[in-house]
Amino acid sequence: MRNLNTANGGTLGPAESGISAILPDVTSDFTYHPLGGMVIGTACDFHGRVHNYPNLYVVDGSLLPGSCATANPSLTIAALAERNMETILNEDFV
Repeated sequence: MRNLNTANGGTLGPAESGISAILPDVTSDFTYHPLGGMVIGTACDFHGRVHNYPNLYVVDGSLLPGSCATANPSLTIAALAERNMETILNEDFV
């Protein structure tokens, strides 16, 4: 990750907040996927529309209930976002 970041002109700063506040040995090379917060079927409908807030949509990991069975959730998040955006565009913006 550091090499890829450097090759693309990026810089890495110290991990001063977030997970490092709990786990001080974790460096800025560490990434994690916070999940939940706007869970499908609870705070949102099954396409990310936030209940009682028209035109507010969630298309990220917040939709997941908090666990992906120890697998990296990035593909699940991307698939949900693609599916939800297609439905939202076809139903809400016609």
